Amino acid sequence: MRNTSLHRVQVDYGYAAAATGNAVLIARIRRGRGAHLVRVPFSIAAPEECAERSAAYGALLALLDALRGFGHSIATVRVPDRELLDDLREHRALPYPLHRAYIYLLCSLRATPTFALETGRAEDLSELARAELSRIAA
Repeated sequence: MRNTSLHRVQVDYGYAAAATGNAVLIARIRRGRGAHLVRVPFSIAAPEECAERSAAYGALLALLDALRGFGHSIATVRVPDRELLDDLREHRALPYPLHRAYIYLLCSLRATPTFALETGRAEDLSELARAELSRIAA
């Protein structure tokens, strides 16, 4: 078996969260010519006015944890939320309910400095996540 930690992977992802706090992300992990999809459930606990931003933070944190769990230590992650990247790069002031998620995310990124973040969109994966979430709720 190959040691996946020595190979850079490219990751695109989409996510969805329900009002109940249940959430799921679907990620496409590419290495070379191969790619596979991963489903990662996570949850959020934030007031309604911060729920969307909290989901963005929770999704990225869940993804980074999953990548490490799969043995990937070198990755380029294409983040679908440009505002989240700006928060991280500019250390912007955030609403109080996002402070904990922001700190956890910074710590996670510092624990694996070989993870690079860039802007990207994967609308097909967001649609899959929304479908998965509505299937679970039904």
